[in-house]
Amino acid sequence: MKNFQAWLEKTLVPFSNKLGQNKVLQSISSGMVMTLPVTIGASVFSIFASFPIKGVADWFASIGITPSMTAIVNGTMNILAVFIAFTIAYNYAQKSKANGVVAGLFSLASFFILTPQVIPGKKPVNAFQISYLGSEGIIVAIILSILIGIFYVKLSKNKKLTIKLPDSVPSMVSSSIEPLIIGIIIFITVFVVRAIFDYSPFGNVFDFVNKLITTPLLHVGGSPITLILVFALSNLLFTFGIHPAAIQSVIIPLVISMMVSSTPAFQAGKTIPYLNNLVVFAFANNDAAGATLSLVLVALIFAKSKRYKEFFKISSLPNLFNINEPIIFGMPVVLNPIMFIPFILSTFVSSGVALLAVKIGFITNYNPSLGMGMPWTMPKVISDGMVMGWQGVAVWVVNFLLMMLIYLPFFKVADKQALEEENSEDE
Repeated sequence: MKNFQAWLEKTLVPFSNKLGQNKVLQSISSGMVMTLPVTIGASVFSIFASFPIKGVADWFASIGITPSMTAIVNGTMNILAVFIAFTIAYNYAQKSKANGVVAGLFSLASFFILTPQVIPGKKPVNAFQISYLGSEGIIVAIILSILIGIFYVKLSKNKKLTIKLPDSVPSMVSSSIEPLIIGIIIFITVFVVRAIFDYSPFGNVFDFVNKLITTPLLHVGGSPITLILVFALSNLLFTFGIHPAAIQSVIIPLVISMMVSSTPAFQAGKTIPYLNNLVVFAFANNDAAGATLSLVLVALIFAKSKRYKEFFKISSLPNLFNINEPIIFGMPVVLNPIMFIPFILSTFVSSGVALLAVKIGFITNYNPSLGMGMPWTMPKVISDGMVMGWQGVAVWVVNFLLMMLIYLPFFKVADKQALEEENSEDE
């Protein structure tokens, strides 16, 4: 373990430091971290809004507080792309010695300009569709905020494009007037982009980006190997800030179809036809994406840096209920080369163990009705036990311990790096 950790420090840390010096990647990482107060604060309400115990969830609904809790989630975690559209551009401009607030506002406005503003139907409604503001819009928000940030910084260096007012004008007023010409140029550019997509078969830039990623997955089928590769790909993209919902939504209808088809066989006490696929699907993520609950326990036991000691204390509860955005964007895992390998490897490990458990006859059944109706916030160890019996719990525990062993050396490298940064700041 020590030799492996030394090798990681020798290979990954220099690479991580080099990436950390890149202004674009720094801005993305810093912008993601800035959303942490929103994601952690809202994650508690997310648990209660989709409470895993039906009786409690029904009681919340009966007293009428579920819509208010859902509103908190919709106004925070479900529109995360909106915050990212501002924070990344803000950080890029700040690192470029430009006005971060103005850059962030231009980026945010551009994001809303590109977002479809009509919800189709028999009676179309003039409104923003929340899915584009959340998981389906994150990749667009990242790309757009960097492009707007770069564009704004370059234009602001051209003195001919800034309006200078006399010194007698209050600074608040002059700083607001200065970028007017730059704003017009940016909005004209965004208008052209929107118009191009309006006339394209895709309709908007969001559907173009999502179809570009997900269309190839529509033709891959539903074998266990395919499921493993799809979830591994979604975890890979998550390390770049692209939410896995955009990828996994392609495969979910196929899995639901397998569950529906398997229900009669289960009710008749027969071996269900898609047992391999459904068990692999159940363990594609042993808990939240990347099996980060294992990382949480590793950090709580072995962390030496103040940063990780405190951070993992407050992010452990949401992660237990499969909400790991605080860790993904707060640690962060996003654009963190040290965490790439274990995060992506998690799907291969947990799915591989699950498939082996079926092949050797350890897991012999799966309740598809419970699988379809299980709340997503139910801790996986409980849902696996309800759907697959004690065997499901046993496989979950094996995967949990394996992922702890895999995360341990990588976390120690990250923790050592954080500890050295803290010590250098104290000196």
